[in-house]
Amino acid sequence: MSAGMRPSPPPRKSIMAAGLNLQPQTVNGRLKLDLSNQGLTSIPEEVFDITDLEFLDVSRNKLTSIPEAIGRLQKLSRLDAYSNMLTCLPQAIGSLQKLTHLYVYRNKLANLPPGIEKLQKLTLLSIYDNQLTEVPSGVCSLPNLEVLSVSNNKLSTFPPGVEKLQKLRKLFIKDNQLTEVPSGVCSLPNLEVLNVSNNKLSTFPPGVEKLQKLKELGIYDNQLTEVPSGVCSLPNLEVLNVYNNKLSTFPPGVKCHNNKLSTFPPGVEKLQKLKELGIYDNQLTEVPSGVCSLPNLEKLSAYNNKLSTFPPGVEKLQKLRELYIYDNQLTEVPSGVCSLPNLEMLGVYNNKLSTFPPGVEKLQKLRELYIYDNQLTEVPSGVCSLPNLEMLSVCNNKLSTFPPGVEKLQKLRKLYINDNQLTEVPSCVCSLPNLEVLSVGPNPIRRLPDDVTRLARLKTLSVPGCQFDEFPRQVLQLKTLEELYAGGCKFDIVPDEVGNLQHLWHLSLDINLLRTLPSTMSHLHNLRVVRLNKNKFDTFPEVLCELPAMEKLNIRNNNITRLPTALHRADKLKDLNVSGNPMSYPPQEVRKQGTGAIMAFLKQEAEKDERILSAFNRLSVRMSQTQWKPLARSLGLSNRAVDAIKVSAPDDVPDQVYQTLVQWREKEGEAATLSALEQHLRDLDFQQLADQLFRAPRPEGAVAVTKGDSSDSRTSALTARVQPMVRSEVTRAHNAVFLSYQWDHQDKVLLLHDRLQERGYSCWMDIKQMGGGDSLYEMMDKGIRGAKVVVSCVTPPYAESKNCRDEVALAHTLKTPIIPVMLEKTTWPPPGPMSIPFAQLIYINMAKGQDEDPWKGVLFEQLKKKSTT
Repeated sequence: MSAGMRPSPPPRKSIMAAGLNLQPQTVNGRLKLDLSNQGLTSIPEEVFDITDLEFLDVSRNKLTSIPEAIGRLQKLSRLDAYSNMLTCLPQAIGSLQKLTHLYVYRNKLANLPPGIEKLQKLTLLSIYDNQLTEVPSGVCSLPNLEVLSVSNNKLSTFPPGVEKLQKLRKLFIKDNQLTEVPSGVCSLPNLEVLNVSNNKLSTFPPGVEKLQKLKELGIYDNQLTEVPSGVCSLPNLEVLNVYNNKLSTFPPGVKCHNNKLSTFPPGVEKLQKLKELGIYDNQLTEVPSGVCSLPNLEKLSAYNNKLSTFPPGVEKLQKLRELYIYDNQLTEVPSGVCSLPNLEMLGVYNNKLSTFPPGVEKLQKLRELYIYDNQLTEVPSGVCSLPNLEMLSVCNNKLSTFPPGVEKLQKLRKLYINDNQLTEVPSCVCSLPNLEVLSVGPNPIRRLPDDVTRLARLKTLSVPGCQFDEFPRQVLQLKTLEELYAGGCKFDIVPDEVGNLQHLWHLSLDINLLRTLPSTMSHLHNLRVVRLNKNKFDTFPEVLCELPAMEKLNIRNNNITRLPTALHRADKLKDLNVSGNPMSYPPQEVRKQGTGAIMAFLKQEAEKDERILSAFNRLSVRMSQTQWKPLARSLGLSNRAVDAIKVSAPDDVPDQVYQTLVQWREKEGEAATLSALEQHLRDLDFQQLADQLFRAPRPEGAVAVTKGDSSDSRTSALTARVQPMVRSEVTRAHNAVFLSYQWDHQDKVLLLHDRLQERGYSCWMDIKQMGGGDSLYEMMDKGIRGAKVVVSCVTPPYAESKNCRDEVALAHTLKTPIIPVMLEKTTWPPPGPMSIPFAQLIYINMAKGQDEDPWKGVLFEQLKKKSTT
């Protein structure tokens, strides 16, 4: 072996403890063991056997203590134990002679152990966010300490001797209860950052001018009445935060906002390295001329003062990137502003500007320009020659025209031209490929340009207060639209095509003439915020109940008297405002408790409604013509009402019965209960009907057996198959089971409907033979889209029915699980269009003569597997 070479260490054996890998890794030349974020309540003892460990990370766990055994890790140079529940540190910490970094912030430490001064190599001590009432004096005896952070504790004093920390570069003692800054702080020659904000300081020690390397000084949120003049003699100062004190005068410096300054003394030009100057939220009437002699200034904030003029020489600020002088009384923008080659953001809004200086086109790096809330009658044409402009706001001026050339702003993402006197949207705006936000209202604009549909990236469109004769139909082709604000336009119809705006999450249609909303709005699955204040709604738009993502609904000041119970299905709704309506339902005592109480009430009422309507459906297909009229008379319907029902549904006994029951419920209100209906049936001696309708509910999972019903066990098997698909969703999903069938087999399917509902499933089926037309397709679409599973009751006529084929096709397209049930012997898969969706599916055979229990062998396994995918 060559001289000077050392043999490689043998490979380290893998160490495991409690499922943890305790194998350290070499990171940046140090042996590190990372046990962070493991949910540990204690450190495994095996860790302390890794005696050559240099970096131990046990942060973000649930540790309440660190054992004294840590003293065995004599090579440890860094310990990360922050974000735990430590109440103390072991004394053995003081024996770690090689420790340079100690992070124990965000714990519950009330003190530090004695002997901390032994850590002579420590360069960083971070103990903020604890419960310390004092810093031990030993900390001031750490000769190599460079960073000390004790912020957010309960310190009221600081130990003497801080001046001994001659290598200290950063000192953070903010968010405590200090009444004074240790005088020794001003004798730290290498200090670069000092933050003593949010304490109870009323004075600052003399000698701050000796901190010649200081770059950042934070003394905000205190009770200072003055800042020492020595601050002006800090040649390297870049950031000075002194806001929220009680200053009446101020030496030259930065970040002196939110005080009550009315004057600004000279001398600021001495701060030659200053990068940021904040003098906003004061009462300044002028900016000191010395500000324009700061060659390194990058950001100047002088907004919300009383400035009427700006000092000359602003063009000398060649490094300035951000200039904010809004909320003042300026009548003109300093001409030198247009000679700032690095300017990226310019905010001059809410002044008294009537013109803009020439030369704005020279600001080739400008990205954001805010000139709204002024008195401009035109936008300077040079604006259209800014290749990097991304945001332009000229709203609330007196613009009647817009300069040509807007289409050259190829990077423009946001354009605000609202609150002016524009009569049209410039057509060239439609050629902006990256435009995401367009705000044009209110303005006296009567229509949007047809080419607005070319804005392929538009996410937000705001047109409130425009003078449209109808809903702007161009909007309906903006497929990327996420927010639409169209209040105060006075249109009375929202087109069906609004349902195509699949990305829409905010829809504001306040102050229009709307009485209804299109059912296609139910397709807006991402819609979270809906505003419909001050329209003409007499009834609550039912389609709002079908918005699964809706979180906020504001429908104030209409003429709505009742909320539908179906609104409970919008189970993410947390903010509902219906004030200003003559509301009687829910009761006032419920409404005044807020949205949560309203939704709970509606859900309870909906469950009651569903039980009643289910009973109405079951009774309507079981009652004969001779039984119907006696029931109608018993329920108190007039002869005129009975005759009207006969005319509306001739020869359709189920519909006649259903209408009778609905009218009885409307007439009797809360008194129309199932118990009352049962009593009417028994009084008429319709005992069998009453028994069928109101038989006692069976325990969950029990098989429902009706005398003479040979297919009931197969019904139970289907129930079992549906259960794993639907049960977990039934409490929040409406119409969880869609029953697809051909009308000739309604009795058998109705029995299945009853069995499923008895077990708590919500079902949809066409009870009243609606036929065709738009209403049927609308109901079919609504039912299948809301379903978790479709049960197809297959017979030869079912396979030939156009409506049934459409139902299967829609379910297949939407990828809604389909369970085929063979009610009559049929070729499998059925011939024709159904063969494709059914080809790979296993059916349950409920035809006569089949096994009573289909849940056997391979079939059971296949069905079980399908129902859990």
